[in-house]
Amino acid sequence: MQQGQRCLVLAVDLGTSATTAQWALAVDSFNQQGVLQRKCFGRPVEMRAWRGARKGDAIGNICLPTDLVYDRASRELLCMGFQAQQYLDDPSPEIARENVFVVEHIKLLLNDPDDAKVSPDTATRYRNMRDELARTLQKDPYEVFEDFLDAVIEEIIGAAKISIPFPLETSKLELALAFPSGWPELVHRKVAAIGARGVQKALEIHSLQRMTFGIQNVYTLSETLCGVKEWLTATIEEASISLDLGPQTSNLDELNVSIRRSSGQTIF
Repeated sequence: MQQGQRCLVLAVDLGTSATTAQWALAVDSFNQQGVLQRKCFGRPVEMRAWRGARKGDAIGNICLPTDLVYDRASRELLCMGFQAQQYLDDPSPEIARENVFVVEHIKLLLNDPDDAKVSPDTATRYRNMRDELARTLQKDPYEVFEDFLDAVIEEIIGAAKISIPFPLETSKLELALAFPSGWPELVHRKVAAIGARGVQKALEIHSLQRMTFGIQNVYTLSETLCGVKEWLTATIEEASISLDLGPQTSNLDELNVSIRRSSGQTIF
């Protein structure tokens, strides 16, 4: 068996009003058949170190609000998550409310309203919200979502780097993003690309550019929060689990990933 390589695995549940995440560290090595064997360091860690989170509120620390606050004049993102929530809760904020634009539930605007399985009234409301984004910020929903996911990924990688007691520069990184079941493949591909760009930006911010990472290391899951937690646990547990990536490719359309237990059960 070849010498192992450390792998930082991130799993993010992209909820509508709140996002949660976990990360874990594993060691990957190939057996004589060329199958990747994965063993973990400890258990997955729930992300709690969100900026602006209240240290004494465990539930609040875990569930990151998805609100974003933009400056209307510059169209720049001012704050998101707990910091955005604190701004919205402030009766006399430093920046007047009429000078900001608040985006809520951005995930709901990713799917084309004409394709979404919603009522006609809801589809009309989503269309109006998309139009308002374009008029106010000159951005489409995916660009706003990228602002959010960039911040989420940067905070997770930063927290993991601080917590892990050895350098990560020679490790590789994998990212799993959980989505509602039934969303079109186009949405998954676009969000996977956004996630890949977000990781690259975060690695540069935290001086981890030497970590091994590419679009082939991004997985989108049609799962719930519980499902993505089970996926992360199954992916890095110490039992005999293999990750069969097949031929490596940078084309997400050709990426066929299956994670199987030793019994052959498909996890996703």
